Amino acid sequence: MRFQTKNYYGEITPDTHRGWFDHEEYGDEYGGGLWFDNNMNLTDYDGVIELPKEVIQAIRDLGFYVGEEFE
Repeated sequence: MRFQTKNYYGEITPDTHRGWFDHEEYGDEYGGGLWFDNNMNLTDYDGVIELPKEVIQAIRDLGFYVGEEFE
């Protein structure tokens, strides 16, 4: 499942419980990986210090759960 925001793009693959995102201009230097549990709730990420709000919203818009701890 691909997503696109103003500044980021990425993909989530539910069968592997993983995903990623990159910045439109800076690529993977401002991107990261996404990890989900069996219920497809976001459990962890890496790359950037803070998960960008527009990435959080894009993940939620795809129907996945992102807890407040990631905001």
